[in-house]
This record gives sequence, C-alpha cells and structure tokens, in this order.
Amino acid sequence: MIREDTAVPTKRRKALGLGAIATFVAALLITPALSAPAAATTAVPSPGPLAEGDVIYQVLVDRFSDGDSTNNNQGAGEYNPSDLGFYHGGDWKGLTQKLDYIAGLGVTAIWISPVSEQQPLSRDGLEASYHGYFTKNFATPNQHFGSTAELQTLIDTAHAKGLKMILDVVPNHTADYLAGTATTYSPSTYKPASPLDNPAYFHHNGDCLFNGTETQTQIENCDLGGLDDLDQSNPTVSNYLINTYKDWVDMGFDGIRVDAARSIPQSWLASFQTAMGVPTFGEVFVGDVDYVAPYQNYEWGVLDFPYFFAARSAFAADTSMTGLSTLFAQDYKYQNPNRLETFLDNHDRARFLTWADDNYQRLRSSLTFLLTSRGVPVIYYGTEQADNGNGNASEVPIANKDNRKDMSSFSQTSPIYTHIQRLTAIKKAYPALQVGTQREMWADTNVYGFSRRVDSTGAEAITISSNSWNTQTRTIPLRAESSLPVGTVLTNLMNTSDTVTVTAGGTTGKQITVSLGEHESKVYAPGTPVSAYAPAARNTTKIRVHYNTGLGHSIAIRGDAYPFTWTAGRGARNVASDVWEFELERIPAGQTFQFKPLIDDATWSSGGNFTGTGGSTIDIYPTF
Repeated sequence: MIREDTAVPTKRRKALGLGAIATFVAALLITPALSAPAAATTAVPSPGPLAEGDVIYQVLVDRFSDGDSTNNNQGAGEYNPSDLGFYHGGDWKGLTQKLDYIAGLGVTAIWISPVSEQQPLSRDGLEASYHGYFTKNFATPNQHFGSTAELQTLIDTAHAKGLKMILDVVPNHTADYLAGTATTYSPSTYKPASPLDNPAYFHHNGDCLFNGTETQTQIENCDLGGLDDLDQSNPTVSNYLINTYKDWVDMGFDGIRVDAARSIPQSWLASFQTAMGVPTFGEVFVGDVDYVAPYQNYEWGVLDFPYFFAARSAFAADTSMTGLSTLFAQDYKYQNPNRLETFLDNHDRARFLTWADDNYQRLRSSLTFLLTSRGVPVIYYGTEQADNGNGNASEVPIANKDNRKDMSSFSQTSPIYTHIQRLTAIKKAYPALQVGTQREMWADTNVYGFSRRVDSTGAEAITISSNSWNTQTRTIPLRAESSLPVGTVLTNLMNTSDTVTVTAGGTTGKQITVSLGEHESKVYAPGTPVSAYAPAARNTTKIRVHYNTGLGHSIAIRGDAYPFTWTAGRGARNVASDVWEFELERIPAGQTFQFKPLIDDATWSSGGNFTGTGGSTIDIYPTF
C-alpha cells in the first residue's frame, strides 16, 4: 500500500485476472514480449505500455522545474541549490507544468526519478538523495517531489497529452544504514522503514569491487557503493518489493526502468516484470554484449551500454566507424534488439558535448543516428538545450554532478530542440524507423550506413552517417533484401531538397551514391516526404590560427566564453601546414569574446588577447 501522511488518494488499480496472469507468464517463458495490460480504472486512459517505436525523455525531477518551493527544504541539511550534490527544488508539480515543452519535443514517454521516500543524506553527509537512490521507505513518496496526489496529477496530465510514464524502481538496495559488513544498526534508530528494518533481510558482504574478479553471485550479493543490499531470495523482502511497486505502477505507469539490474538475480527480474504487468528494462552497466544480452531473456528490454560506448566513441571522438559494425554484428544475441534502450548520455555518464569538444554538429549527427537506429532511444533532459556539463568529461567512477545541472532553458526554438523535433516527427511517420529490421549497408573509417526495413511490407529507410570534417562520398549497394527498384528517388528526410536515385550496379545490382558533409547523418526514404524540411542555418564561429608550429606541436585556444576557459585550452585541428582551426556554435551571433592561442597549451602567444565575434570566421596571425 502506498502511504502518505497527508492524504491517501483513491486507489486506481489495474484489473488483471488470474487467467490474464497465466497467459502472461506463459508468454514470458517463450519471449519477454508483453501484451498490453488491462486498462487502469483512471479518469485519463494510458496511451498504452512502453513499446517499440517509443522515444523516452529521461528527467531528474529535482533538477527540472520547481513548482512548489515549500517542499524544497525538509530541514535535514539536504537542500543547497548552490551545490550539485544536494537537493535543488524540482518536483512533480514543476514537471507537470512543463509537460507541453516535453510533448513539443515529440517524445512519447517520460522516465522520471524514483518516487519513494529517501534518507535525506548519505552516511557521510556529503551527498543528498535528490537522485532517488537512497531509499528509506519504498511505500511513501519523496516529500521533496510532492504528494501522491501531485504524482497522480502528473501521470494523468501526461497521459492526456499522449505521453507514457516510466517508473524508476530501486529493488536492489536501501540507503546505507548498515556500516560495512555490520549486522546491526548503530544507532538503533538509523535504519530503513518497517518492514525492511530487519538486518536479516540484507546481505552483509561489504562493497562490490567491480574489478573483474567477482563472480556473478558475488556481484548480486555485495553492496553497491555502500548501499545496503537487499536479499530478494527472502520471501518477505520479495513480496514487499513486488506488492509495493505494484501499488505505484497501478497509479498509471506504463513501463519500468530497473536500477542496478546487474546486481539482482535474473530470475527475480523476470518474476518482478510478470507481477508488474508492464514492460521493464534494466540497467546493466557493462559494455560487453555477451554479458548484457542474456538480461533480455528476463526483461522486455535492457539499457544498451554497449551501444552507448560504441556510438559515443564514433560520433563524439571520431574513432573508426567500423566499431559500429562490430557492435551491430552481435545483435543476433538479443531476444529483440528493437527493444533495447539506447542513449548517448545519462545521469551516470558525462554529457555528450563534453566528449565532443562542444561541437553541435557532432551532436546533431549522433542524435540522427540514435533516433533512427534500432532500439528505443532515450534523450537525457537538457541534451535538447545543448547542456555543456560544465565541460567536465570525468566519469570515475561515475559522473554525478556536472552532468546533473538544473535545467537552464525551455526554449522550443533552440537548434538541438528543433533538430530532435524533426527526428521524432519522421520516426512517428515511418514504420521502418520504429520496428524495421536493421541491416548494415556500409562500414569504413569515416562512414557507416544501414537500412531498416519492415520485411512484411517492404517499407524501408536508410541512414548514412559520417564522422569526418571533410565531405565524404560513397557509392553504396542496397541490401539484397531491399525491394526498392532502380529509378526510385530517395529523399533525405533531414533536408528534403536533397535526393538520390537508385541506379543499376554494385554487388546487389542496385546502389546509391551519397555525399555527406561535415559530421553529417542523412536519412533517406522513398516517396513523398512526410513534410518538407530544411535544417536551420548554423550559427558557426570559426577561429583560424595561422602559424607553423613545427612537427610534433599543436595549437590550443583559451578564452573567456564557453567552450573556452582561461584554465585549459581547446585543441584546434590542423587543416594545413600553417593553419589550425576550431569551430563552435555556442557563442551567440554578434557577441564579442576574448581568446588567445597557445602552443601545446603551454606557450602563450605574445601581446594582448584577441577579440572574436560570435557567428563569424576569425583569422589571426599570432607570434610566439
């Protein structure tokens, strides 16, 4: 039972009979696919369960929007909006007020932070529970986020706008109440809420090492970052977690993300999903497909960390695109790769732009790849506003501060927001981009291409991506499976003035010739486009440093406007023997800034600072 001190709203339970449960269990034994759950008795019907073709928007509630300042400070020293390790005031009411902004992006589902009551601070007092992973009482709401009634309003309002709701659950652990391997609480009052306040319900094996030497059993029975590890094999623990989370789900949630799924027995994950009656996807924080893939035998989906590592490397760091070929060649190991949750950044990883030298074009291209490749894409809040993560790319052991900044803008005309809008529009309009089978068409150092095709209908779309600074042209054979005839005109849905024609030739008898600009991804489809589209003009600032540094040396740039700082340089790329270039879009057109080049980011140019203007090309001829 969900409990709340102030009020307990009328229960809105889904009616799921024994026959439906038996059918569901039988289906799960064959495949983790789920049928739609029986309708909830809510005033606002759900758009349906999480499904292939959805696009998820991940929100850290505390960092999104503050709709009620009276719940910000609960008096335990947990509220400090000037420190990224503490509560900042975001809540369910604020999120509800911003649902039009989220719906406008074109996403179809919202994944919110865990909803349960938290221990305000970590054991050492250096971190607050704003993220939702220090659970004290699974059955009551986090007071900082609001009341159960306000959560219900959020769910119902989201449903009314066609948005599905995803609950983040934390069945692996509570907050850190038991010190080390202790089996008693000290002091005796420092413990989780009943009925989980019995030390016998936990493992007592100390912290997980994650050093490659632990067995799977050890990983499932150790403490994750000191957080007390629950024993799901204990019937009391298992029943409590299942019954309590079922109550939350019955408020109208349409899917579930399972935190730390790697640390939970797989058989329990399957039982949990069956009991919840909605699709679940687990966090398996590993980049190895062989390790991650088996989890989809127990859950509908799984967060695709192998995809994340491969895609970020190829698109943010310009490593060889053949790494994507290696990744996708292993898709046969999954039950259904179209149900994998794919992402480019999240609450534990650094912001994509901190790895991409703040290059918006890299982000655009990677988002095009994300929204059109197989899987259910997840967009982390703020990515659509080009959140810079304070320039901090560190992820040791996880990124958990600068990548969790307050939402600073809700502009619906910003360049990345509008780019995602187009991508969600074409995903909605083309079934191949939702449920199509993905097949590789091309892979080399700088270019990767794939087809997605609904084989039962022949519907097909083709995505071609480049991570090069220079124009790349390739003649690419169509797949043998393709039913597109010679003479078919394909339109780039991301710039509908761009077309290519299928010609005879190549290994399959049909081919297209595609030219890609700087860090560009194109999405081609036959027929009349869903709508005309031309990408907005880029606000590009380009600094060109004319100087021959000599062999083995380089130019870096420091300055007073992000992405530049005076403390560390941004490496320019060498485009000619005596020309070094750095390109950016963040500085507004017409805004002046100061900057200065350095050799090897160590030796400053002589004289004063140089002055640049946003949106222009600036050629300088320094002396050193």
